[in-house]
Amino acid sequence: MRLVCCLLLVCLAQGAWATDAQLVARQSAGAGEAPQRIVSLDELSTELLVSLGIEPVGVANLASYRRYIGIGNDLLERSVALGSAQQPNLEAIARLEPDLIVGVAYLHLPLFERLDGLAPTLIYQVSLASAGYDGVAIGEAMLAHLGRLTGRQAQAAAVIREGQQALAAARQSVRERDLQGEPVAVLYPLVQQGSFIALNQQTLIGSLMNRLGVRSPWTLRSAHSLHRRIDMRSFASEPGLRVLFIGGQERAPFFASPLWKALPVAQQQRYAFLPTPYWTFGGPRSTAAIATQVREAIEAMNR
Repeated sequence: MRLVCCLLLVCLAQGAWATDAQLVARQSAGAGEAPQRIVSLDELSTELLVSLGIEPVGVANLASYRRYIGIGNDLLERSVALGSAQQPNLEAIARLEPDLIVGVAYLHLPLFERLDGLAPTLIYQVSLASAGYDGVAIGEAMLAHLGRLTGRQAQAAAVIREGQQALAAARQSVRERDLQGEPVAVLYPLVQQGSFIALNQQTLIGSLMNRLGVRSPWTLRSAHSLHRRIDMRSFASEPGLRVLFIGGQERAPFFASPLWKALPVAQQQRYAFLPTPYWTFGGPRSTAAIATQVREAIEAMNR
C-alpha cells in the first residue's frame, strides 16, 4: 500500500512540475535533512504543513489563518505568532531555533539571506508568474515536495487525491448541467461602489474554475496584477452569466436594491455566495473545500 501511495505521489508531482528546480526558488544547503521544528511564513505553507499532520513551531499571519482558513487549527494551538507574512519577526524566529523555515517567492525571496542566517530556509516559487502552472498545481507540487522532505509521502498523496476527487465531482456537475464553455464568473462585489472584482486566472480559485471547463468572461493572466475591476455595464451586458460571489457580503444592502434586482442574473437566480474567503493561493485541502462549495452552488442555481 505504501508503494502504491508513493508511486501515485510521484505521478501527481510530475504532472504538475517537471523538476524541483522549477518549484524551489531558493534553498539552503541543509534544508533537506528530516526537519522537525518548522516555521511557516505564509498561509499556503501553513496549510500544507498541517495537511501533513505537522505542528509548525512558529507561524506568520497566525490569527488570520485561524480565522479565515482554519484547516488544521488544532495543530496550531502551540504555534508562536510571528507577525505578518510580509514582515515576519526575525528575532522571534531565532528564539524558536527552527531547523527549517518555509516561505514563498512573492513574499520572502528578498528575505532569503537573512532567513538563511537564522536557519535552513526553503522558498517555493509561488507567484502569479509560475511558468504557466496554475494555482492548483502549485499547491499539489509543494505538498508532494514537503511530503518527501519530511517522510510523509503517503499523507501527501492522500491529501492530493482528496483535492482531485472534489474537482472531478465538480466537473461532473458542470457536464450534467451543460455548462461547459458557458460564462461562470467568480467575483468579489464592491457593494459600496456597485462594481465587481474579477480575479487573476493564476490564483487558486481562478485556476480551479478553469479546470471545471466553464468560461471566465473577464480573464486576467498578468504576472503583476491580482485582479481587474468590472463595471456594472460590463456585468449587465454578459448574456447567460452565472456568478459566484466571494467575500461574505450576501447581507449587504446592495443585493436587496432595485438596481441589483433589475439585473438579468438576479431576476433569473443565476448567482450564489461561496462561504470560502480563499482566492489567492492554497493547497489541495483548500482545493477540495472550494470545489465542493462551487459544485453545491452550481447545483443549487440550476434547481
